[in-house]
Amino acid sequence: MLYFGCSQWGYGNWAGTLYPKDVKPGRYLYHYAQMFNSVELNPTYHDYVEEHTLLRWKENVPAGFRFCPKIPKIISHDKILYGVNELMAEFIYRLGVLEDNLGVTFLQLHKDFPPQEMKVLDDFLAMLPADFKLSVELRPFWLEYGNTLDEALKILRKNNAGVVIVDSLETRKYINKLKLTNHTAFVRFIAYGHETDFPRIDDWVKLIGGWQSKGLPEIYFFLHFPSDAADTKLVEYAVERFGKLKT
Repeated sequence: MLYFGCSQWGYGNWAGTLYPKDVKPGRYLYHYAQMFNSVELNPTYHDYVEEHTLLRWKENVPAGFRFCPKIPKIISHDKILYGVNELMAEFIYRLGVLEDNLGVTFLQLHKDFPPQEMKVLDDFLAMLPADFKLSVELRPFWLEYGNTLDEALKILRKNNAGVVIVDSLETRKYINKLKLTNHTAFVRFIAYGHETDFPRIDDWVKLIGGWQSKGLPEIYFFLHFPSDAADTKLVEYAVERFGKLKT
């Protein structure tokens, strides 16, 4: 199954283009879900999102839609995964209201998370419920060193966690070094408002088609934009190209 979307639905410049002209912000998600079947849920990283808010979002999307929440900043960046068992259990409990609309949750490690602390990551992953789907975004400097990357991927594989693949200027040269660690692919595509964004999309369509032909059951692909004004031409192009793949 291919789940395709963006890092948010609240792009004001989509009103009158991809969204109806006079649509209110409270209806953005409803119209977003007519084009995409998934979205990164980055508000869970920045703020404490109440259950009633999650339920309101759930009511605006169809049954097959998937929200992919980001692990809260207090867990990943403030506490750097130390002593977070209770916080994580409470977060997972709140996400339960999304029911079948909950997709893969993702963890972005702190930018200074040292490879020497990999046991902390291992212990964190080991304490999660077996049925909780999680993918981990490794830090770019981890990708430079073969031994560090191999050890990290081994830990993810051991705990049935996925690896987040980030396609950016900083990380693109390392993408071929990343290997999937479970039966889920999770891609964050950073757009730059440049003409090269389009052939990069083509590259991913080809790669994802290959994954599908090999039977990979879950693939998530999210577009990120350099500002809140998401490029509607790139969105329309990506929607058309990904629409030719199996969803």
